[in-house]
Amino acid sequence: MLDLISFAAIHSSFKSVCDDVLSSKDPYSRSTKQGHITASGLVIKDGKALLIFHPFIRQWFQPGGHIDAGEEPIQAAIREVFEETGVVCVSLNEFLHPIDIDLHEIPANPKKGEGSHLHIDLLFTLKAVGEGDSPEDIQKAWIPVDQIATPRIKRALKKLQSQI
Repeated sequence: MLDLISFAAIHSSFKSVCDDVLSSKDPYSRSTKQGHITASGLVIKDGKALLIFHPFIRQWFQPGGHIDAGEEPIQAAIREVFEETGVVCVSLNEFLHPIDIDLHEIPANPKKGEGSHLHIDLLFTLKAVGEGDSPEDIQKAWIPVDQIATPRIKRALKKLQSQI
């Protein structure tokens, strides 16, 4: 938690909300209405990154989502990658901690009865070990890393290259 609190301090526009989320009874729970900690997976295979087209936000991102009760963030990232893409992943021993932490506001979603809120997303580097059908109907693609336009993924790829 200390790393998240330090990280939140540099994002002054979100600092108050981050403080509320991180000091809440359950910072991983959707019931924390100001926001919550989420997890996502960066999966690289053969020079390509696995991305999904987010059906609500309508942009290409790494797969990820909410952390279930009793679940570790890295487990949530592995589960979310599978649910959204059908790709089975494992964690890498050298990357058990997030490669990147991102703060982003999620717009209100009246269909889910959710107001706008903050996601504090932990991005984990994962290894694909199998691929099948996705339980969810989300568009996925393996995008060459040199064609990635998403600033956050580009930032994570740069960090990853410096750690190899």
